[in-house]
Amino acid sequence: MKKVIWVLIVVLFLGALDLLPFRSKELADLLPVKTVIITRSGAEYTVDVGAGVKAVGDTLSEALKRLQEQTSEDLFLPTAEQVVLTEPTDEAAEAVAEESAFRPAAGICRTPDPAPDPNALGRYLQTHPSDYTIVDLQAAIAEGREPEIPVILPVGGGYRFED
Repeated sequence: MKKVIWVLIVVLFLGALDLLPFRSKELADLLPVKTVIITRSGAEYTVDVGAGVKAVGDTLSEALKRLQEQTSEDLFLPTAEQVVLTEPTDEAAEAVAEESAFRPAAGICRTPDPAPDPNALGRYLQTHPSDYTIVDLQAAIAEGREPEIPVILPVGGGYRFED
């Protein structure tokens, strides 16, 4: 019984000093993400989630980490339903396939548009989601096949998937 009391005292002490290895989050404070736009330019990755929230890093993981830091770690990437890659996509597609921050069932597509509007593109993708998922991308890469990532094109102020 004395051991249990000492453990509780230590946990309370560490909690008061904010030294516990886990943190509780208020669900209302989380910023859910619907659409993530990833651009690889030269040796840098830019990740844009809309509402003016974007970050740059030398790797996709670094850009995502900086994105989390900018939003006080309240950004919730596992809610992303669609990941959009801007051209060129080869190395970016491999980075997304290796990244654990996205849920495997998230749709993935690519666009030649260098700077799509994440909010407008997100609205389009809510009603016209990509059927090609991150799992499909991972399977293609693992099997040595060329990924068949669908292309989404800007058309007349909106977007449509290429036939």
